[in-house]
Amino acid sequence: MIHISQILILISIVIMFLNILHYIVSTVVYADVMSKTTLQRIPFTILVLVMMVLCEIFYFNIYSSHYVDYIIGLSIFTATLMFTLFSFGIFSRSKLIKTRTQELVRILIGVIEAGDANLDGHSLYVTELSMLIYENLPLRKKIFLNADSLKYASLLFDVGKLGVPRSIIDKKGKLETSEWEFIRRHPIIGSMILQDIPSFEQVGKWIQYHHERVDGSGYYKLKGAEIPLASRIIAVADTYSAITMNRNYKSSKSYQEALTELNLSKGSQLDSNLVDLFNKIPEEKVEKCLNEVRLRMEKYGKENFR
Repeated sequence: MIHISQILILISIVIMFLNILHYIVSTVVYADVMSKTTLQRIPFTILVLVMMVLCEIFYFNIYSSHYVDYIIGLSIFTATLMFTLFSFGIFSRSKLIKTRTQELVRILIGVIEAGDANLDGHSLYVTELSMLIYENLPLRKKIFLNADSLKYASLLFDVGKLGVPRSIIDKKGKLETSEWEFIRRHPIIGSMILQDIPSFEQVGKWIQYHHERVDGSGYYKLKGAEIPLASRIIAVADTYSAITMNRNYKSSKSYQEALTELNLSKGSQLDSNLVDLFNKIPEEKVEKCLNEVRLRMEKYGKENFR
């Protein structure tokens, strides 16, 4: 007959195993740019994992003994429970901080774009559309792309335009060759802005390649799957948003007109599979994204969307 102390230790073994699994998933598998283990944090991350594994081995050895004192079993169970609650508190707090950070970035981008008739809410709309595309990705692709990291990349994908002279961005006529060179540099400028932020290197690369063309004729001559999936998603969202929002040099186009242009661009500029996926997303879901951006931009005193 199993002693009650062994039952408590067995429960502790199961709980600690779940803690180890959750820790690995959170710090490795689903780590985003805000929680990714940087080079400086690797020793600490490994140390915590090793300590948890050693505790699990210690628990198992005690459980394997023929008799365990009730006080020992209760002590181990209590300690494990307290550790679990403490860990849950840390991860919950971390998730709350990440959510607030994303909201702060979203607000800042919205405020910056509210002062530009040609960018008013564009990045917010691209973010909403990028996440809508992500939600509809096949699971085999979704598991290799972190949703929070994609959200940061789609929010900041045009941040490089801050390094482009306003006279060029606001110009209504045809751009000169030298002016086009400035515009062409905004992806790399965006990447350079983020390069000094630990763990944002990947997001910077996604931003750098968001104007690549799948036929290999883009800025960096990357072709097809050589272009990061996140960059290809942002490209589709960016193109759709650019077609359907008002700008001072063109009027907006309808949902169906935008789909037609997307389909004309697939295989050359845009990823064919992602365009086909976007075609299957119900129009009302796309409109919902637009309405959410409209509500946000109204708070900033602007609404240049159709």
